This record gives sequence, C-alpha cells and structure tokens, in this order.
Amino acid sequence: MNCFDVVQLQQSQIPASSEIAANAFESDPVFSCLTPDDPDLRFQALTWLTNRVMAYCKQYEHIYTTSDLKGVAAWLPPGEFSGQLRQQLKIVLQLQLYKLPMKVGWHRLRRWLNVLYTIEIAHQKDMGNALCWYLGLMVVHPAKQGQGTGSQLLQPILRRASDEGLPCYVVTFTGQAVRFYQRNGFEIAHKQKFASDAPSFWTLKRNP
Repeated sequence: MNCFDVVQLQQSQIPASSEIAANAFESDPVFSCLTPDDPDLRFQALTWLTNRVMAYCKQYEHIYTTSDLKGVAAWLPPGEFSGQLRQQLKIVLQLQLYKLPMKVGWHRLRRWLNVLYTIEIAHQKDMGNALCWYLGLMVVHPAKQGQGTGSQLLQPILRRASDEGLPCYVVTFTGQAVRFYQRNGFEIAHKQKFASDAPSFWTLKRNP
C-alpha cells in the first residue's frame, strides 16, 4: 500500500466504518466489561459508540481511511482533548454520552464513569497542559490486520506532528495494540487498571 491510498473519511462512510470498528472491538477486554453480554446488543452498542466518536472527530477533518475502507484513524488536533470543563462538556454533549445507559444498561454506567475519569487523570499525569495530537480511535478491519494498513493510516498525522514538534498520545487496551504502537514510535507512559478486578490499559506517547 502506498501513501496515495490514505484519504479523508467521508461523512457518508461513517456508518460502514462504525460496523467495521464494532467487529474489531467485540472481543476487546475493556469493551467486554462496558457493553452488554448479548452479542447482538454488544454489536449495536459498539456500532453506536464508534459512530459517535467518528462523527465527533470528523468536524476537525483529521480522520483517515483507505480507498477501500480497510480501517480508520481518527485524531483530535492539539487543544481539543483537555481537562477543561468547557471542553469536557462539549465532548459529552457531542458524543451524546448521556445516552450511554440506554445503550449499555444502567448497571454499567458506574463502570463507564470510572473508565472516563481514570483515563482523564492518566492523561493529565502524562501530558499536563502540553499540546498533543490525540488518537481518539484506531481500527483496522479484522480480516485486513497484519498487512501494514494501521501504520499507513497513522502516517499523515505522525509526519505532521513531527514537523510541528508536537507529541502524539493514545490510550489502548490490549498488549497487541501496545506492540503495534511501539513499532510506530510510541513509548509506554503508564500501565494501570480501572479497578482491581478490571483489565489493564496503557497510555502511550510518541515524541516528535
């Protein structure tokens, strides 16, 4: 695959891309704790969640796919992911996180709040108020993984961040994903758990 295969995701492609992401995340250990046990309901919840993330990132026009829709890399530009109350409210409203209980069940809401809070605290510890490119979603179609697609999708912003002298930051939930990011120049900032009985998650940073 060459660089010309990487294109901006179009609004009309978000529904299909959300289904690809839902398939890829179905067995993710963290999302397994955060979404319904029933496979159909889990797929519906993951499709909704990834749809909202892509729709939110699309407004900044830094969401990339391939010409044949093998995967998606959705970025937030510097200053658009922070602990400031105004920014947090914007994210909650535009992601429609107030609908979470209806999508995943009320009994999982506490888990979600804990996950979101823990990720925000980790981000503040790792980055403080420093500007960075934040990778909000990175997914490759399960049947297309291992072909270099993910690395190619990262390149537009990795190159831009290096030119700008800015770091990149990502949160991920599997050791396989950690190794993928390490191959692309990221280093582990922290590994921790949302709770003592919860799966681990990693924060990673790529310096320019």
